[in-house]
This record gives sequence, structure tokens and C-alpha cells, in this order.
Amino acid sequence: MFQHQGPSRSNHQNRIIAGYLAFIGGFVNSAGYLLIGSFTSHVTGNVGRLANDLAAVEFHAAAAAMTMIVAFFAGAFAASMAIESDFFRKVPYAYSFALFCEGALLVVFMLLSRLTTAEHPRVQDAEAAILCAAMGMQNSLVTRLSGAVVRTTHLTGVVTDLGIEAARWFRYWRGTLSERVHVRLSFGHPSPEKPAIVKVALLATIAGSFMLGAVAGATIVVHLRHATMLIPSFGIFACAIYAFVNGRGVHDHAPDSRV
Repeated sequence: MFQHQGPSRSNHQNRIIAGYLAFIGGFVNSAGYLLIGSFTSHVTGNVGRLANDLAAVEFHAAAAAMTMIVAFFAGAFAASMAIESDFFRKVPYAYSFALFCEGALLVVFMLLSRLTTAEHPRVQDAEAAILCAAMGMQNSLVTRLSGAVVRTTHLTGVVTDLGIEAARWFRYWRGTLSERVHVRLSFGHPSPEKPAIVKVALLATIAGSFMLGAVAGATIVVHLRHATMLIPSFGIFACAIYAFVNGRGVHDHAPDSRV
């Protein structure tokens, strides 16, 4: 995924990396919720919380919710800037740097949350903002890698796309069956087209990996508590090393992609 390869190998590699990062996204989301009481891999819930806090005239809580939204945005912005800039000369090196920063944020969260004894909601919101920034970085990276096709830190779009593809499969199956039995079962124009198996496999991999990561995070955090975040952080560091190694055979960053 971090360099151009043959179509079949590239699709297989993309699916593995997307599933790998989706697992980490689900892991961080569920483990973070059990540790600090906030979901951090998406923005929608925090926007709803911001609206509720403003309506209840709880401005301190609203400011904390806004901080988490801004942190997610800042993470996405920073990761995209690293990729767009020619500072690293090679795109895989930029991905490696951004992934390393994401892993570092997870380690910082673990250290701060472990050292902080107070369980004040605002303190936990500040810790949650660190995870939001890390997830924003990952979401931005995967969005760039996939050409805005998939996300790995939440499942709303993935499940929606799976529903769309399932409808296409169902219509295609009815069209194929109608040709065999000579009875019209599929209506509408144009004729049903066979859906892309590669896309369905990618979406299913992301959904399954995210759910598996969520279960793993929720299970392990009960035993390891804050040290649980070392697992996804080391996983991200490994991915950063992989991107760096793959970048050695890639040409320098194209000049037209500079910021």
C-alpha cells in the first residue's frame, strides 16, 4: 500500500493494512471508553455531546467536547500536511513519520492517564483529546491511502457501503436467476451489474477487524488497565517501520504535490 505494485498484490496488501489499522481503531475506541468514559475514534458523538452541553448551559463541558473535536481535526490536518509536504522527500517516509506520531500519542496517553490520579471529567476529557488526535491522524492517513474510499476509525460509512453492495448483489442474483428460469425477477434499468468482489472483501475486512479489535480492547483493558494502550502503540510503530522500509525503493516526492 505504501508503494505502487501489481493490481492483485496491491489489493491484497491494501486489505491487510486496512484491516490491521481498523483493528487498532476498534481497540483504541473500546479501551479508551473503559478507561476514561469517552469514545474517541469518531467525531459524531462529541458533536452531539457539545450540543447537549450548550443546551444545558454547561459551558465547561461544552468546551471540553469542542476540544476533542478540534483535536481530531488537528490530528487529521497534521497527518495530511506531512503527506502533502515534500519535507520527507518520499511519500512512504511521510506515512512512516505520521504513524510514528500516532503511536507516540498513544504512549503519551497511557503515561498521563496512569500518572493522573484524579478522575475529574475535565481531566479525562483532556486525556481523551490525545486519543482523538491519534485517531484523527489514522483516519486521515487511511483516507489518503485508499483515495477516500475507506475509513478505519469508525464503521458508519463501512456498514452503509456494505448495505449498498449487498443490494447490488441481491439485484444481480435476481437478474441472473431470471435469465435461467426465463421469468423477469429484476426490474429497472440499466441491467444489474456484478458488484466488485474486491470492494466487498475490503469492507468486510475492515468491519470484522474493527469489531474484533473492539472486543480485544475491552477484554484486555480489564486486566492491564492503562498499560493496554501499549499494544496498539507498538502495532502502529511496527506499521511505521514497515512504511519506512517500503519507502526505500520509491522515487522522491513528486513536486506537484507540495504544500
